[in-house]
Amino acid sequence: MAVFSFYLFDRTGTCLCYHEWQRTRQPQDMSDDHKNMFGMLFALRNFSIKLSPDAERGIPSFFVTDVYALHYFETATGLRFVLNTSNDFKGVDVTHALSEIYNSVFVEYVVKNPLYTRGNVIKSDLFITKLDDYIRALPCF
Repeated sequence: MAVFSFYLFDRTGTCLCYHEWQRTRQPQDMSDDHKNMFGMLFALRNFSIKLSPDAERGIPSFFVTDVYALHYFETATGLRFVLNTSNDFKGVDVTHALSEIYNSVFVEYVVKNPLYTRGNVIKSDLFITKLDDYIRALPCF
């Protein structure tokens, strides 16, 4: 499995972090790329909830196309973690990995960082390094 890119959005759609590994097609404008990704997630989430027979559930954890897979994890506070991979993830629970990134990497190196102000773009090199280490250590990388 190839890992293409990682996005982290806050509840208002601000991209707090973006990192890529094996992305082959580069967007012309990263700001537009971030807006398009968040807009698609927002629409897909709302559409999925409306289709769900249970009003409390129905948020998608991933979707697959013929070229890539998008994995999604949302926290109770509205943080949205997204990982784009190739579509051959072979049953690996990538959404669980996103949950672990939140618990083990984001909380440890962003939330507990006294220099970080909530809602700002994450500029911590240590966070990026730990994120990169975590992704590269996945058995499916």
